[in-house]
Amino acid sequence: MSLDARDAIWHQAVNTRDPSFDGVFFVAITSTRIYCRPVCPSRLARQENRRFFETREAAEAAGYRACLRCRPELKLGETPLDKVPRLAQRAVAQISGGALNGQSVQALALELGMSDRHLRRALEREVGASPYSLALAQRLRAATDLLAATRHSITHVAFASGFQSLRRFNAAFRQHFQMSPTEWRQRRTRE
Repeated sequence: MSLDARDAIWHQAVNTRDPSFDGVFFVAITSTRIYCRPVCPSRLARQENRRFFETREAAEAAGYRACLRCRPELKLGETPLDKVPRLAQRAVAQISGGALNGQSVQALALELGMSDRHLRRALEREVGASPYSLALAQRLRAATDLLAATRHSITHVAFASGFQSLRRFNAAFRQHFQMSPTEWRQRRTRE
């Protein structure tokens, strides 16, 4: 690939803040003498003021200093920009493990060291779902596994999958699958 074609692709990556190029190259701004990651949320510089480097060392050797906002000198995953995705991953793992079974979102947020509002925003941004919808999906997945693999009563399945009431379990199951747990089990055994 020619240098001009590569630069055109990299300009587009900077313009769209494409995360797939994060760590592939660094963009330096001649007017500020700062270099950034391609996903940096700072104001976009003019294309004629951008210079590209494949390594941070090359950018520093050319006289540019690291951006204080995106912190390109830090390893990927350890920068401030990566904090929200890390938080969302931790929250999803905890929710998948049943952290919201009998516990509020606020208690989970305190356990993770933040406000429940910040937790909700992080999950919405990174996963596209609320903590409750993630927990509900996890509970319904566990319920269908139990219904398919065991002959336990519906009540036992409801509580074993993390629901706090049989009424809520039946309502959620009916809303998601358009049938009751008993009908789902009967249809599954016929198949």
